Amino acid sequence: MAAAVAIGAMVLVLVLPRLQPSTGTLLVAVAGRTDGSLPKSPLMIHGGGQWVALGDVSGAAPAAPAEHEVTTVTIPAGGYDWVRLGGDIQRVPITITAGQVEPLLLGIESGHLIAGAAYAGNDEVNLGLGELGGKFVAMPNYELVDQSGQPFNPVTTAGNDLVIAAFHTTCHETCPLYTALFFQLEQHLPPGVTLAEITTDPGTDTPSALTDYAHSIGAPWTFATGSAGALTSFWKPFGVQLATGDVHISTLALVDRHGYVRLVYRGVPDIGGGMPPSLISGLSVQGLHDLASGGDGWGAPDVLQSLVTIAGPQPASPAAGGTAPAFALTGTDGRQVTLASLAGKPAVINFWASYCPPCRAEMPLLQRRVGQQSGAQLVLVDEGDSSQAARDFLGSLGIKQAALLDADLGVGHAYGAIALPTTVFVHADGTIAARHIGQLDDGVLTAQLATLGN
Repeated sequence: MAAAVAIGAMVLVLVLPRLQPSTGTLLVAVAGRTDGSLPKSPLMIHGGGQWVALGDVSGAAPAAPAEHEVTTVTIPAGGYDWVRLGGDIQRVPITITAGQVEPLLLGIESGHLIAGAAYAGNDEVNLGLGELGGKFVAMPNYELVDQSGQPFNPVTTAGNDLVIAAFHTTCHETCPLYTALFFQLEQHLPPGVTLAEITTDPGTDTPSALTDYAHSIGAPWTFATGSAGALTSFWKPFGVQLATGDVHISTLALVDRHGYVRLVYRGVPDIGGGMPPSLISGLSVQGLHDLASGGDGWGAPDVLQSLVTIAGPQPASPAAGGTAPAFALTGTDGRQVTLASLAGKPAVINFWASYCPPCRAEMPLLQRRVGQQSGAQLVLVDEGDSSQAARDFLGSLGIKQAALLDADLGVGHAYGAIALPTTVFVHADGTIAARHIGQLDDGVLTAQLATLGN
């Protein structure tokens, strides 16, 4: 009997290690938009229905792209979905793989976790260092309410990509077309995307008015409003002013899940034949004309593709081949420039506008990298601004180069610049090398400039 017990114990000893859960390593680092520090705070992650304490963390939170490692812990392999730092909680998907290290970057400001600033995985951490380091434009803080009176702000939207559109319920021109666009997007929306129509008429569009409007058309997405001051601040980065009736600026913007503006669309979307009768009946004569016109060259497929783009690393959209369309545009200096006059040298044609935050963010990079180091010529094409507005925009960035004025957006449409910013890379022989929709980063620009040099 004793021998049998001993053998059983031996078997138990041999089997137990195999029953222990496999583990991986979580490396946690912090960074900020400016130099700061993290006071001693308890760190926890959530997975499998429970919180796992990782201990207290503290230390410097340097300005990105610098970062500071605050802890490295071994935890069971598997999926986790929330992180808690002190009293701040943020949703973030974390995958711990047995025997591997998973980095987690937390953005810190004034000793607290920045809403939306939790990045897990190598690609996400690199994105986070770029965003916190100022490579992308962050949405200003905003405090609005949705149609149910619930808060709509960076905390409640963090973790989701946003599609936001300017509208008001008494508009009978382009606003119903944007709402129809949202119906089309809603049918094919990727996971983790929030649709939100934000009013420009706070006097009329109270939460109850927005609730009635949503019910009347059967819209399941978010409608938001706020005080006149709050809405003025919300729309200011996009050059959208508060408006009533049919006087307004039509704008749609994509904001990534960490709160950074990535693309801006302007004008009339192409709805095709997919407009609900309840919306058609509310169109004015001009609205019916806009619907029949086919819009300004962009619609739901373009927005959905852009959402795929901002959901991950930012590769350049190839769209290579073909000849660059000819153009003749007048610059802010009064001189005319044609595509033919650029022949014989590679060109980087950047389409932008003064109301586009990511256009402003990428412009210094273009000025710094194109021409001086690449041998390519930089061509700046302003989409729809007045000559004075374009000059003011460039002057605010210290850029002395003239911009070409594409007043009717015709050249931009010919080059596929349906969202801003868009950059088209053209070989010296006039063929298109690549087209990049969205804000450039240094890696993409370097790769494309190298391609132009071949």
